[in-house]
Amino acid sequence: MSNDPVPLGPTYLEHAHFNTLAAGAGDEATIAALRRSERSWRLIVLRALLDACVARADARGPLAPVTDAWHLLVQAHAAAPESTEDVLAQPQVGIWAAHTLRRLGDGTDTPVPLWLDVGYLHALAAASATRAGLSFELDIPARQGAAVLPTVGAASVPPDVAVVGVRARDGQVDIETGSRTVRCLPGDPDWHEPIVVEVRAGGFGLRVELLDRDVYRDLRGPSSPQPLPAAEVARWRANLADAWKLLAGEQPERAQAISGIVRTLAPVPRRERFRPLSASGAEAFGGILLSEPDDAVELAVTLVHESQHHKLGAVSHLLTLCEAGDLRYYAPWRDDPRPLPGVLQGAYAFAGITQFWGVHRIQAPPGERAAADFEFALWRRQTLDVLRMIAASGRLTAHGQRFVETLHTELKTCQDDPVPAAALDAADAAALDHRSMWRGHNIRLDPADRDALASAWQHRAPAAEAVVAVGAAKVLAEPPPGLLDARAVLRRHLLVDPDAFGRVRAAPDEVGDRVDGTTAADLALVTGDVERARAGYLGELRLDPSRVHGWVGLGLTQIDRPADPATRALLGCPELILAVVQGLRSRGSATVAPDPLELASWVGRGLPDRQFDPVDPAGWPVA
Repeated sequence: MSNDPVPLGPTYLEHAHFNTLAAGAGDEATIAALRRSERSWRLIVLRALLDACVARADARGPLAPVTDAWHLLVQAHAAAPESTEDVLAQPQVGIWAAHTLRRLGDGTDTPVPLWLDVGYLHALAAASATRAGLSFELDIPARQGAAVLPTVGAASVPPDVAVVGVRARDGQVDIETGSRTVRCLPGDPDWHEPIVVEVRAGGFGLRVELLDRDVYRDLRGPSSPQPLPAAEVARWRANLADAWKLLAGEQPERAQAISGIVRTLAPVPRRERFRPLSASGAEAFGGILLSEPDDAVELAVTLVHESQHHKLGAVSHLLTLCEAGDLRYYAPWRDDPRPLPGVLQGAYAFAGITQFWGVHRIQAPPGERAAADFEFALWRRQTLDVLRMIAASGRLTAHGQRFVETLHTELKTCQDDPVPAAALDAADAAALDHRSMWRGHNIRLDPADRDALASAWQHRAPAAEAVVAVGAAKVLAEPPPGLLDARAVLRRHLLVDPDAFGRVRAAPDEVGDRVDGTTAADLALVTGDVERARAGYLGELRLDPSRVHGWVGLGLTQIDRPADPATRALLGCPELILAVVQGLRSRGSATVAPDPLELASWVGRGLPDRQFDPVDPAGWPVA
């Protein structure tokens, strides 16, 4: 590493590595190849950042010039290349670099001075020099009461302090805050060592740092320090140990790949059960933002999920697999319409999840097997449908076509794996529920088509003529929160904890407090009381005829009658029913839907007599 261009090493994928990744896997050699290419990408970004900073007078502020920080980084690399490489490879460095480059490039107006972001380079240089054992003096920024030396530790400082001095002499490092000196030693109450968790099982080890103070730990943008309480750290250690034991014992090759990828976890608070939050990004190879898991299995699934994203993100730095374009597509793991690259990312992640459940359900304890069978059947169906859609989209490059076809072929090997009928039926219903909810929640007709459809209904004109006259629909770019998974989450409660579910069942009007977005009608549906569910959904629609949840729920009560015109409309094209409702309102009609089943049957008679199409490879323009 020097001030001259850095030799970057190989930035290509061998055929064997490409094929391994396209099958959803990742052996040790393949992951090592990805790490090499990501190192090249990271160094290019750092160089671009340095060059951009030199041209900006506001990039320095009260700190030393960025070239001084860079020179210290070069010295550290010369003295201890492995530790300096480790610092620069941290996921939060990629998040910081991408964020700061965007600021330098687009001039985003923000109350945070530019030098506070640029100064993270000084912190990286100080951290690398500290680990290399160099003597030096360098000021670094402090943000919201924390001065962070990545991989080394963090000092608590007064919240109004924006700059601290890092002083290293003969192996002792101090941080001067203006009011006191923080000694970078375990005995100092204002010094905080990194929270490192190391677990080992089955011959494989995983080492991660829990990030709680670094302002760049969150992919969504700079975040305030959130120190983890000791009890929460203990729960993370226990869950990671159990999740790793499960992965290493059941799926050692996948565990080995995760071990080579994941470096940091950025915890956020626990969320509602069966609705965990996790995220990763191509600029932060090896980092995961995630909520505290409900249990070890959930954490294992998250590690699989996000490591898949990291693999494909690294591939995408080397190869273009698909065209982005302006169209949006259905992704059964999201409530919002997605661009095709995002759908491909999701399909790759859920291919890994399908493979995980395919193995785990065989080895799960008897009490957990029904839930595992449901997850396997659901994600097998959803992922195969989406892969077929992507392949038919016409927007893949040659590399992308080969990648998707390889992944589809690999996943198709489990298509005929036997699944208990109850789990299969539940998975099919959940898949159809989400797709129908998505259509009703996101697809919008042109106002003229909407009003014409409403007029045809009012005059009871032939539905076929009205439906055929409808032009191309569009989708919302940023739909409001929809909770499209509500009934599936409720079913998971039933499968995983029947006793707790029984208590929910005893108070049906309170089910929404337990599972956000659900109603008493959903509770009846999930427990098999179809007549009560139908009455409940009809009641919901009397109160609010524009409620997608009620229309789709009504369709699910007659899922066993797919040829019924009402079922075809309710589950195949609920957006047409909703368009009539909205059209009547726009026309000032006081009577919106005197009989929901009558309206659904009218719309359904105008639809082709076919089974529900799983996905649409044509995509939709954005409204």
